[in-house]
Amino acid sequence: MMIQALLFLCKQRRFAASSRLTVHNGDRINSSQQLDYLDDRTTYEEVSAWSMNFDRLMKNKSGQKYFAEFLKSEYSDENILFWQACEELKRERNAEKIEEKARIIYEDFISILSPKEVSLDSRVREIINNNMVHPSAHTFDEAQNQIYTLMQRDSYPRFVASSLYKKIVGSYGHVEDL
Repeated sequence: MMIQALLFLCKQRRFAASSRLTVHNGDRINSSQQLDYLDDRTTYEEVSAWSMNFDRLMKNKSGQKYFAEFLKSEYSDENILFWQACEELKRERNAEKIEEKARIIYEDFISILSPKEVSLDSRVREIINNNMVHPSAHTFDEAQNQIYTLMQRDSYPRFVASSLYKKIVGSYGHVEDL
C-alpha cells in the first residue's frame, strides 16, 4: 500500500513538472498534417541533404519534427524527446530550473519506472546516478551522446528510406530515386 501511494505521488509530481518542459509528447499527427512542419526557409537542398547527413537533419527544426514523427510511428520517440529535453536543459541558465529540469528528465527518461525509459548501458546509468547528487546542465551528456548515436545508426537509415521522407522530398515537386 505504501509503495502504491509513493508511485502515485511520483506520477502526480512528474505530470505537474513535465508540463513545464517545452518538449511534449502530443497526439499522433494524421497524414494530412504531416507536411505542415516545413517552414518557408527550408529549401529542397536542405531537405535532400537530410538523407546524407544526420547532424544536418538534427540541426534543422523541421528535420527534427519530421524525424520525431517517424520515431513516433515506430514507437521509439522517447529517444528524440530525451535528446531534445537535454538540449533544452543545456540552454537553461537558472540553477534552480536546471536542477528541476534534470530531475524531470531523470524521472521521464532514465527511471526504470518510466514508460518512456531510454535504453542506456549500465556505465552511463551509473554516471547519471552520480551526477544527480548535484545535477547540472551537463548531467546527461554521456546519455545524450549514446542516444544520439543510437538514433543515427538505427532509426536514421529507416527514416531516409521511409515513405514519409519520400513524401517530404516529393512535396517540393522533385521526383527522384531516393
